[in-house]
Amino acid sequence: MGNNKTKLNVPILFSVLFSVGLVIASIGTWAAILYLEPSTGEYQPGDTFLVEIKIDTEDECINVVEANLSFSQDILQIVDFSQGQSILTLWVKQPEINQESGLISFSGGIPAGFCGRIPGDPEASDLLGKIIFRVPGFRVGEPGENIATIKFLDTSQVLLNDGLGTKAELTTKRAVFTILAEASEPSKDEWQKELEEDTILPESFEIEIHQDPTVFEGKYFIIFSTTDKQTGLDHFEIKEGEKDWKTAKSPYLLEDQELKSIIKVKAVDKAGNKRTAEYIPEIPKKPFPYWIIITTIFIVFVAVIVWWYLKSKIKSQKSK
Repeated sequence: MGNNKTKLNVPILFSVLFSVGLVIASIGTWAAILYLEPSTGEYQPGDTFLVEIKIDTEDECINVVEANLSFSQDILQIVDFSQGQSILTLWVKQPEINQESGLISFSGGIPAGFCGRIPGDPEASDLLGKIIFRVPGFRVGEPGENIATIKFLDTSQVLLNDGLGTKAELTTKRAVFTILAEASEPSKDEWQKELEEDTILPESFEIEIHQDPTVFEGKYFIIFSTTDKQTGLDHFEIKEGEKDWKTAKSPYLLEDQELKSIIKVKAVDKAGNKRTAEYIPEIPKKPFPYWIIITTIFIVFVAVIVWWYLKSKIKSQKSK
């Protein structure tokens, strides 16, 4: 009987250990999904459409995303990349587009961490960025339909917000579009529609003046930054004093190293809305005019002496 009891317990023990192992494995798996929306569709020559890059953290908290994608460059042309509404607030690497190679790459972070979209949130709180594609207005490849693919490369990665930079187990999903060889109806422009609907200025910001021996050889420079929650920022422009506006990036080396000029920085979003920040140099305080007080006292003193002298002289003449 003792042997039979042992035989019965072995499978049970193995089953329990296997179940525990699965639980531990699932606890130790930190997953995230990078995907594209829409993932399918049909477009024709002349169409301009948007593809949103999104993330599903699967209830984990992440703080860094590096995305590298490829696309069918012989079928699609990239018009722009919009950072508007992105959950990434610190862009480590600005979006880079290589049309010839069919590659897109960017990386950014969320310093406070991102733990997934809040249920019921109407905002695009899982959006990393938008790619604006255009289908050239001519026949692509062989007659008939063409298939355009957009996919994440294996070099893409997501890091957890655990203070250790732990890589999440990443799953990626591609998008596949059918591109018609000929247009059968008027072309559509989804991007132009978004630009027309964006009437909101970029967020307010300030200009900060800095001087650091390790930056620009110790010369004065300014830093500035802002975001645009709709179509995204396009560029910054700078104006020093009476000089003309010019496109620039932060940090920016000042031409006026004496800091006497008014500095203006203009943030321009993709729709052309503009927000301007201004730095007005402090007017140096003039030294208090003590010489006026001293001179006044001296004049009063002399006047009193003269008055006393004249009064004494007149008095003396009357006494005679």
